[in-house]
Amino acid sequence: MRKRVRGFKTLNMSAPRVRQLFVALILGTAIMFVLTGLFAMVQAKRSAQSEDISRITARFSTETLLYLMGGEVPYLSTMKEVATKKPSISRLAFEVVTSVDPKDPRSLFGSELPGFALFDTQIVVAGKDVDYTDVPIESAPPSDLEKKMTKDKKKPQKEDPPPRRTSGKERVFIYHTHFTESYLPELKNTDHPRSAYDRHNNITKVGKHMGETLERYGLGTQVYSGGYDVGWNQLYRASRAKVVSAMKANKDLTYIIDVHRDSQHRAKTTTNIQGKKYSRIAFVIGTGNPHWEDNERFARQLHKKLDELYPGLSKGVFRKTPMMGNGEYNQSLSKKGILVEIGGVDNTFEESYRSADALARSLADIHFDATPVNAKASGK
Repeated sequence: MRKRVRGFKTLNMSAPRVRQLFVALILGTAIMFVLTGLFAMVQAKRSAQSEDISRITARFSTETLLYLMGGEVPYLSTMKEVATKKPSISRLAFEVVTSVDPKDPRSLFGSELPGFALFDTQIVVAGKDVDYTDVPIESAPPSDLEKKMTKDKKKPQKEDPPPRRTSGKERVFIYHTHFTESYLPELKNTDHPRSAYDRHNNITKVGKHMGETLERYGLGTQVYSGGYDVGWNQLYRASRAKVVSAMKANKDLTYIIDVHRDSQHRAKTTTNIQGKKYSRIAFVIGTGNPHWEDNERFARQLHKKLDELYPGLSKGVFRKTPMMGNGEYNQSLSKKGILVEIGGVDNTFEESYRSADALARSLADIHFDATPVNAKASGK
């Protein structure tokens, strides 16, 4: 099989063992290409989302991105940011491996220090005078308070039947994942933001009020005002089961709205419209589902309509990835599923009811504007 020729070893390619080796190599290569092709086909079935690229590039500095793209688009490499601040190879490698920009401390401490995570939330559409300090904050009640509320079943929260509809099918489902969220002015014996929770006097009243207003506008609505006897970290799983059950029972449900209250304070969550105080509204969209862009488009519609009818009421649309929180928020269940924050810890029910009325009117306008004339007449 092997022969020596003037100091070199030669390999007999016709030997059975060598032929077997080459056949195995060829088969292995073929299998690898087949598996790669199958994987590519599976991936191709998924719609390409802009978020796929943003997840990769989100942590790169502007100079680094321009420099990398300049290899394909020569014009970019001539821009001042690149020409005068050409990043070193070591810096490029460091950013790619660690996702840390040496010039931006947020990229290093953002996931470790409280408050830094706010700057990771993307403001898709900003309302009047809104910046990163206005980003909705989600916070859990203290563990002792949560335990107390979970065990407090002496007065179980009674779920009221939905108000009678005037006409049409039920299109809207309103529920509350964090159903114990409340407003400090409406609670007794506490003025601490971390204690703004109550098992009976809470955000579910705002959802019920919104449902009644939608019914008056002729848009059929179901409201779930009940709670879930699970821990805080299991609430989205519990509320998801409730939404799934409702959608199975009623195929007409289209608008799935999870109503919350923000943990921000009054200065960030209150506005004055024609002499009346309103709780400001914020829309939160999670990108951890296949059609988050449809949900975001719907949230944009609501923001735009609110801005037309009640200028300054909407704080805007905020986008969160799975790295910034839940990231899904049950929004994979509907292409018109949204999470709405109405007011903050310092607002009142009266202020939030006004905002719920405004949101209901905006939703009804959007729905009926998109409904054929003959369907409008029947309230469908």
